[in-house]
Amino acid sequence: MVLIENATPDQIDSLEKLMKLLISRFGETYDEKRFDWGIRRRLYDPLQRHGILIAIDEDKDNEVIGMIIAELRIDPFGASEGYIKQVYLMEEYRGQGIGELLVKKAIEHLQKIKVEKIKVNIKEKAKEAAKLYEKMNFKRVYEVLELDISKENLDD
Repeated sequence: MVLIENATPDQIDSLEKLMKLLISRFGETYDEKRFDWGIRRRLYDPLQRHGILIAIDEDKDNEVIGMIIAELRIDPFGASEGYIKQVYLMEEYRGQGIGELLVKKAIEHLQKIKVEKIKVNIKEKAKEAAKLYEKMNFKRVYEVLELDISKENLDD
């Protein structure tokens, strides 16, 4: 049986393992500082720690098999927005409704803190995630373009 619950600081190693799997899936390099800033900091922040939700397989000694981060952001005009990011589910658990359950729990969390809209950015390589969000009534509103200036010589 799979449960969805809030992550706790004692699960930091499991979260780090999932982040490494997520990052390697997109061919990117794991950055310890980024993990410390993005996950570890949130786990100890009383306002943000409830937004890190994990999926646990009770039949496998409570192994952490998936995660999602749902956070509050305030836009420049003062509106509260929910933002979903870092969704990851171990490959062998996909297609069983667990990803949808993680997203539903993230939405419930964001509803409790009274956000007005919920946004999610999806990498071009994550087509399965896009299908999941569309199934859950998320609509494509805008497209994000990115320029990585850390790797390019912009004068060329």
